Amino acid sequence: MRLELAPEFKIAGQVEPAKIKILYFTDPDCSWCWALEPIVKKLLEEYSGQLKIVYRMGGLLEAWDDFFDARNQIGRPDQVAAHWVEVAERSGMPIDEQIWLEDPPDSTYPGCIAYRAAFIQDEKLAEAYLRRLREAVLTERRNIACENVLFDLAAPLEFDMDWFREDFLTGRAQEAFRADLSEVRGRGISGFPTIVLINREEQEITLSGYREYEAYEGALHALAPNELHKMPLLPISHFVGKYGHVATEEIATVYGLDRPDAILQLDRLASSGEIVRESRAGGEFWLPG
Repeated sequence: MRLELAPEFKIAGQVEPAKIKILYFTDPDCSWCWALEPIVKKLLEEYSGQLKIVYRMGGLLEAWDDFFDARNQIGRPDQVAAHWVEVAERSGMPIDEQIWLEDPPDSTYPGCIAYRAAFIQDEKLAEAYLRRLREAVLTERRNIACENVLFDLAAPLEFDMDWFREDFLTGRAQEAFRADLSEVRGRGISGFPTIVLINREEQEITLSGYREYEAYEGALHALAPNELHKMPLLPISHFVGKYGHVATEEIATVYGLDRPDAILQLDRLASSGEIVRESRAGGEFWLPG
């Protein structure tokens, strides 16, 4: 199944179309998708204005009945905890695995549907909401299979909440999510993250699973040789201001720093009041000062 592309890969507020579309098959509860956040940010910052990212919800877990992940040997909620610890150790991203021992989600479908309800209203707000869903379940022990949690996380983002609830509960968002699932199956995707990079000629490269930055960058240049160019990075404090809430590993990855150097620079910025440190299980986040 091929994606039907528009003539231009439009980026909001930008006249020049994107050179590469990134079709990102993901799930709000997926720990390896959370691990990929630093790499996604590095791609979008280094190739600012040249890439357009579009999310498809993958539906990692419909229900625990009959579910078994043979690769990771997971068939019960409590077995996810050890997997999340491994992902945190390998990726450097803060993760709190205790949710799987205290209040485990019984499905990832509600979070996927909620993203689709958000997208109906506004694409950029939906992207911010997806990030908020990831943070909530992976670092705050908030069960995003629960409707009240999904609505609470959406409310501060300036959605029309009556509209949001209606789309979530009465079918429009479910229908959009079913379309995502159909595309997942049509493409034969069996794991997340899966990234499909597509150029303007509709040539594409698929990268399944978590990869290092160089794999994605190499695929970009294979699809758009001599077209892409690296952009200057924002100062770190401006980067934090742009995204509003970023982990140490995200900053370290984007700026090519090891963790001790990143912490040193971030602590200096915090001391001057430019940013604020927020400690979480497994690491830190940084907010605008």
